[in-house]
Amino acid sequence: MNISVFKLLLTSFLIFFFNIYIFASEWGKAEKKNDPKLFNVEVLESTAQIISDSIDFSSTTEAHRRIEIKSEVMTTVEKVLVKAGKSIKKGEHIIKLEEFDTNQELYELDLLSENEFKKIALFAPFDGILLDGHKIGGELVMPGEKVYEIIDLSKLKIFGYINENEILNISEDNEVDVTILGESVNGKIDYISPFSDPNTKTFEIVVNVDNQDLKFKDGLSSMISIKKGEVLAHKISPSILSLGDDGELGVKVIDEGNKVLFKKINIIEDTSDFMLVTGLDSQEQLIIVGQQYVSNGEEVDF
Repeated sequence: MNISVFKLLLTSFLIFFFNIYIFASEWGKAEKKNDPKLFNVEVLESTAQIISDSIDFSSTTEAHRRIEIKSEVMTTVEKVLVKAGKSIKKGEHIIKLEEFDTNQELYELDLLSENEFKKIALFAPFDGILLDGHKIGGELVMPGEKVYEIIDLSKLKIFGYINENEILNISEDNEVDVTILGESVNGKIDYISPFSDPNTKTFEIVVNVDNQDLKFKDGLSSMISIKKGEVLAHKISPSILSLGDDGELGVKVIDEGNKVLFKKINIIEDTSDFMLVTGLDSQEQLIIVGQQYVSNGEEVDF
């Protein structure tokens, strides 16, 4: 082989390998350019905290008992024996009707039954307070007409309504705190409705509060807190909430494979600044920026 031919072959090989290098380099760049770029989100490391879970609702105090005492006969009021607003005892004579003295004598001589005597006596059926608006001396009383009314404040009852998602964990054994005009007292669940309101899907609950010193009155503003126990909850901003495929409320987190995972949550406290939610693991990487642009199962950068 002469030198000219050798030079020609060498030159051809060099050109061939140079072209391969250029092509490979450009192909690599093209491949890199075609790689999908992962969406970048901002993540917050969140740790759950142990909190006392409770159901809170506002209501108004009501007297344990309130009853109107009515006459069964037509008669006239002779005298009012107790001033309105004063405490009265069970069996106390409150308003004296005209035929009282005569009927009492007949009763004591066993000439009148106890039932007939009490139609005129109208004794107080329980301890309480005499309300205003009773009959006064000289007034005519017709059968079935109210003579006086008494109220029993030794206990208070407070009504509340709980939705169907919360009622499953509530029984008469749950502890109850009641706040009346800023003062905290103990309460006791007395009644849980066995059926829901067909319109609101809520269940009525009645809470009793002891009031033997008659400190609290009927019609005061109150707040009921029914304790459900302790739970692990995350404190989150309402701005990071997302909706699942079926419209359920939740948040988006990052799983171990750097993929987006939607998790349904339960809200146990909602304020203007934050929410306390359950349904998450004790440690979560919450997506706090960009969650509206990524889908469940999508791999992301963060």
